[in-house]
Amino acid sequence: MPDNILKTLWKISIGTCSVFGPDMDFEIINKHKSFWKKVQKNKMGLTKELLFGVVSTDSNIVSMVRKTSVLRFVKGFCNVFNKEDLELRLDEYLRGSNVSEFFNKRRSFLISLPPEERIKYINSLKEKDIREYTKFSLINQYDKSLPKSGIYAFDLSNYTSLSRLGGFLDYIDENKVHKYLEKSALLAQKNYSSFREFAISSTVGILFSEDIIDKNYYDMLLLRLKKLLTYPESYFKNLDWNQKL
Repeated sequence: MPDNILKTLWKISIGTCSVFGPDMDFEIINKHKSFWKKVQKNKMGLTKELLFGVVSTDSNIVSMVRKTSVLRFVKGFCNVFNKEDLELRLDEYLRGSNVSEFFNKRRSFLISLPPEERIKYINSLKEKDIREYTKFSLINQYDKSLPKSGIYAFDLSNYTSLSRLGGFLDYIDENKVHKYLEKSALLAQKNYSSFREFAISSTVGILFSEDIIDKNYYDMLLLRLKKLLTYPESYFKNLDWNQKL
């Protein structure tokens, strides 16, 4: 496969397991018949649609709906309303968000306890603080599936997604988008060993960021994770984690 397009696809791929999700990326890939064969034959160019991860359309109404969806995520989840907000939020994600910091503190405390004491402590929270009970239960459930870097993938994935959407909204130009994607991609490879490990860590981060985990939301995220890891057209099924960036 041509190295240049592979590098860029790799960089944008880690944003598909962000809170924003992979739906539009999957739609873009599926718009192109034999997408990965075209990539292999160097017949797939890097369009703004691919780079930003927002499906383009000739319909003004559909375009407006999609832009509204992007703005809702950028403003509502990321708390970004302008270029200055974007830069601050991206810097926060790169350093590690409060969500990751809280996770690491709770994880360190929990793994310091003997196994029986862990369960006893978690169960003691069930009546006193359901929020903390949920978070400690989540850490205990997934601790062995996560590397030392924990849910930093949650930050890197959201950083990647926000960089792409910031370009779509013209908060930053394409050169900056590429520059930012390079940063998150290198950090992802440094802290994780596979797409699977990265995607699981990001998904656990999404769950941990919720005060109360609704079962339907939990099931939806697990189905999304399965699709990211197993769908034949997924970035994660067609790229090499060890791609030189």
